[in-house]
Amino acid sequence: MQNERRTQTGQGVVPTVRDRLRTALEGTPTPFPCTYAFLIHPRRRLGEHGFGVITLAGESLPLSVEMLAAIEGVPSLVEGLTPVTLGPAEPLDWKAPREAGTSWQEILPVTRLAMWYGDQQRLPGLAMRSTGNILVAGHSGPQVVVFCATRPEGWPA
Repeated sequence: MQNERRTQTGQGVVPTVRDRLRTALEGTPTPFPCTYAFLIHPRRRLGEHGFGVITLAGESLPLSVEMLAAIEGVPSLVEGLTPVTLGPAEPLDWKAPREAGTSWQEILPVTRLAMWYGDQQRLPGLAMRSTGNILVAGHSGPQVVVFCATRPEGWPA
């Protein structure tokens, strides 16, 4: 079932986003070297109500808590400019129960995430978790392009 929820096609929005991510990653001067990028967007495929990502490889998939955990430790920039850390909106978001009737293997998309400003890697003792935003997946947004120093562990190439 998980494979049915990933999309990789040669036509439409996903390849356009992939190409724009590649162009932006290659041409945007950044405060530190970045080798990976993705777009966070509201995902409405198959009745889902949460965030999805389109990756540098041109893959579209739901943003899971596992993916969010992997990105939390990677130096990241919003739009290639502003250092941020992405993570759960609240600690309980990591333990959100699966919906009744879904299999354990099915990935449910994250519906809320936090984006804290500042470089958490360089200032680990000064948690800047009070200087951020909570993003909630809505019908038309938000959409955020994120550049990363490296590909988060477990993310598609």
